[in-house]
Amino acid sequence: MADKSRTQMRRKDKEEKEKGSAEKTKDVKKVMNQGKQGEGAAHNEEVPSAEAAAANGAAANGAAANGQNGDFQVEPMELPPFEIIKGDRIDPFSYKFQFKNVEYSSGRNKTFLCYLVDNGTADGLLRGCLEDEHTGFHAEEAFFTQCLPNYDPALKYTVTWYVSSSPCSACAGKIAEMLKTKNNVKLSIFAARLFEWEEPEIQAGLKALHAAGCKLRVMKPLDFSYTWDTFVEHEDEPLNLWEDCKDNYEYYHEKLADILQ
Repeated sequence: MADKSRTQMRRKDKEEKEKGSAEKTKDVKKVMNQGKQGEGAAHNEEVPSAEAAAANGAAANGAAANGQNGDFQVEPMELPPFEIIKGDRIDPFSYKFQFKNVEYSSGRNKTFLCYLVDNGTADGLLRGCLEDEHTGFHAEEAFFTQCLPNYDPALKYTVTWYVSSSPCSACAGKIAEMLKTKNNVKLSIFAARLFEWEEPEIQAGLKALHAAGCKLRVMKPLDFSYTWDTFVEHEDEPLNLWEDCKDNYEYYHEKLADILQ
């Protein structure tokens, strides 16, 4: 059942990648054709109008900027500054996309972290969500600076995370070291997907977390329903689990058990 699920997930991911690649190719060809039309007008013997001359001038400048041979080059796009988004609830569309437990996370290039913190005081449970953007501080690391800013070593903290994917190797190492130095923090991580689980450094990071006392588990279908009710701004809309949710859970559960054995 797990092999069948894995094949279906790879097929879906391949279709998404091929669709995205086709759209990008179409856009690049469109821009290249526009550049060629501008060059053709520049060589026309007829006297162009003022508007045509201006357009040709812009095309010529663009060609010069792209190289002396006129080769088309796409300028790199600058990403906006990195930031951590902290909130109380997640948008339902974002949740359904980011937490879907597919095997390959095409387009899912960020981490959503839903957390519960019990410090044993009368304040009750602390609940919230973190979302990271681009590169830099990841949501896992940001949790300890933004969600536990008033950490008290005299208290006992029981922390539960529901994350869209398991930690990267760098975050896993930092969390493991933190748990070793803070014996009053007990952390459980429930992950919708395993991030690049086939990589040796990722497996080493998960083992380090496990050895440091962190409870690691893959999210079950009931966990998706719970996080939907607890952390998503769903406006009383029920969560209809995707058809292969249970099969995907069993696939990831088996992989995690193999890594931690």
